[in-house]
Amino acid sequence: MKKRLVYFGGIIVTILDILFLMYITFYPVAASFKYQVIAFDMLLCVCFWIEFLYNMKKADDKKKYVKDNSLGILGMLPFNSIFMRAFRFIKLAQFIKIYVLIRDDEKVVANFLKKTYLDKAIACTIIFIILITILVWFVDAGITDFETAIWYTFASMTSTGYGDVVPTTVSGRIVGIVAMIGGIMIFSLMTAIISSAYVSRLNRENREDLESKIDDLARNVDELNRKIDELNRKIE
Repeated sequence: MKKRLVYFGGIIVTILDILFLMYITFYPVAASFKYQVIAFDMLLCVCFWIEFLYNMKKADDKKKYVKDNSLGILGMLPFNSIFMRAFRFIKLAQFIKIYVLIRDDEKVVANFLKKTYLDKAIACTIIFIILITILVWFVDAGITDFETAIWYTFASMTSTGYGDVVPTTVSGRIVGIVAMIGGIMIFSLMTAIISSAYVSRLNRENREDLESKIDDLARNVDELNRKIDELNRKIE
């Protein structure tokens, strides 16, 4: 119970950290408040590192532990930059995944993400969105702030194309083309993964149902043979 409360508290604190970082990124704030948020973020990252090193020390296979938590390490870097702030979402996803793993009634979610590689697909999608947003923000003069850049990235990846934000340079248009193609590939991949998992589940359920019926039929046959043997003994 205490372990669950600790992880649940970690999720809440991480969410607050993300909200504070997003707020000071997109809105003008006083310098004192900004320094407090940065200090809070650094303190939180220190706590994450202590937890990470403690768990790594207890792990039997330290290399495997580092490999399994490699994405979470990105969320523990306390650099004051928009690029690293965006990776807080990875740490949030890591905490949610850990919280799901310790709940017996929701292990099926973690198993589903792991078996279908959907967790890796989501992580790659987040990284792709961040990279495209940063690229279009830096290479296109018509997009002057991070909020507009991320709006353009989502509009391009989903093929919405509102037309309210458009790149004005050749480099920006090239990045937009990459975002469109990447968005089509990502959503196609997500659809394929979910569809494949659904079909596999139906096949597994049908196979289990068939095996159950075969077992019932075998038991009926055994019971029938037993009655035949009893009848033969009575006749004899």
